[in-house]
Amino acid sequence: MKTPYITRILIIIMITLLTASCASAPIVKMNTSTDEEVTELTIWLLPGTGMESLIDKYDREHPSIKINVETAQYEDVHSNLQTAFAAGYGAPDISLIERTFVEQFKNFPEHFHNLYDFGAKDVQHEYLDWKWKQAQNSEQTFLLGLPTDIGPLMLAYRKDLFQQAGLPYERNEVSRLLLTWDDYIKVGEVIQKTTGAKLFNNLKIFYRIMFSQLEQQYFDKSTGKLIIEQNPQLRKAWEYTMKAAELELSANIESYRPEWGSAMSQGSFAIMPAPAWMTGMIRSNAPDASGKWDLAQLPPQQHGNWGGSFLTMPKEGKHPEQAFQLIRYLTAPEQQLQIFVNNGNFPSTPGIYEDTNISGKIDPYFSNAPVGLMFSEAANKINPVYEGPYSQVVANAIDDVLQLVDGHHLDTELAWEVVIERIHKSLIPYE
Repeated sequence: MKTPYITRILIIIMITLLTASCASAPIVKMNTSTDEEVTELTIWLLPGTGMESLIDKYDREHPSIKINVETAQYEDVHSNLQTAFAAGYGAPDISLIERTFVEQFKNFPEHFHNLYDFGAKDVQHEYLDWKWKQAQNSEQTFLLGLPTDIGPLMLAYRKDLFQQAGLPYERNEVSRLLLTWDDYIKVGEVIQKTTGAKLFNNLKIFYRIMFSQLEQQYFDKSTGKLIIEQNPQLRKAWEYTMKAAELELSANIESYRPEWGSAMSQGSFAIMPAPAWMTGMIRSNAPDASGKWDLAQLPPQQHGNWGGSFLTMPKEGKHPEQAFQLIRYLTAPEQQLQIFVNNGNFPSTPGIYEDTNISGKIDPYFSNAPVGLMFSEAANKINPVYEGPYSQVVANAIDDVLQLVDGHHLDTELAWEVVIERIHKSLIPYE
């Protein structure tokens, strides 16, 4: 009977040793969703990105991540980011930056993570070259953000108004009809005389058509200096816009307001520049004009881009690795395709342009235009344009003056002098 007694003693000793060992060893939690430490990420977005549902999906599939989405208007997101940098706190882990503000924020690389440090170079081949370059410094050593959507331009036009005016109205014919800036003026005069409709909704829109084609814009690429007074092409665009004002080719209707939708429905104006994201806005603001609008390719010399953004990572964010994984997911070709299908934002990843969801995309609203093929073709023909760090400041001053001219509060002969003065005053805080 000694063996059982000895066995019991050995068991007691083993239990005692194990208990002592467990008391001194750290407790290791099981890797479950309830025990895992949760990493919170905050992302700032603009309205209309189409990313919200994808972020929600990513959040559900990654229990260790909690994503807080904060959406603000165009101006607010960028000004809030500037304020946070100045104060030294308040910046998010991820912030969307619209194309026109990219040059400005590239001047402050100390506030952003360089995405090349996180392996962004490995995915560069997936994106349009001109789009990638917009977020890259001149030395190609710093990348501000990963590209989201783009805004290749089409010309949206009222097919019925062109037909009523006795003008060519099929999309290929309209592309050939508007080869020069003089052609726009002539077509506008014909449409106004025969139908009573204006050519475009306001002077700001017509100026954008002219301006978007310029290879050199407000600032010199090599020096960064303002060259608006030394740029003859820009002055020419201004003079054509003033000529359109004198001929009263503008309906003087602000875009995106209720009267804008009514005017599009009623055929109050005939054309407007239409990047991919604009087609959705036209459709939603003038639903009963379906089939009356069409889309035409712009001639080669008029190709341009309006809009598009980047996802960036401010350095204040405490979880850069997780933040990069999220922005990589949101900007990857598969997700950009999903956003196009759901929201209409056109991808910056040309490898998916042959996907049938894009190549086979037909828009009944725009007279069954093959929008996927049309925007793909335009996207591949865009050349990068240097806008300068404060292009939006200049653009805002110009828009203000054009609005005064449009409302007959400022004479066209005085407008150039006034706009130059306003631009210089607007740039004083940035000098």
